[in-house]
Amino acid sequence: MAFHFLSVFTITKNTNLTSNVYIMTLKGDTQGIRCGQFVNIKLDGFYLRRPISVCDYAENSLTLVYKVVGKGTEAMSLMTPSTKLDILTGLGNGYDLSDAGEKPVLLGGGVGVPPMYNL
Repeated sequence: MAFHFLSVFTITKNTNLTSNVYIMTLKGDTQGIRCGQFVNIKLDGFYLRRPISVCDYAENSLTLVYKVVGKGTEAMSLMTPSTKLDILTGLGNGYDLSDAGEKPVLLGGGVGVPPMYNL
């Protein structure tokens, strides 16, 4: 059973990896987050939350890699450390590799690779 949590996270780092791909690390409650899930980020001035795949997580630390493709992700790219974000976590089923055998094949490209980092 999946659990969804609404939490406030604080940006600790938000830097560019390439000209339009960014890595954001946040501090907050990561309980219930699993590999392959995503989060929904509420942005001031935007009606809809932004869904971003989880790249990595640890106790109280969350890492997101995202590509700037519109005004919402552009606004995210301008956010600075200590900014607080309203985030809905624990979304999606995550990856189930129980039937994948000893050496599963993982395929992804671009920003489709970071969600597989913890596998």
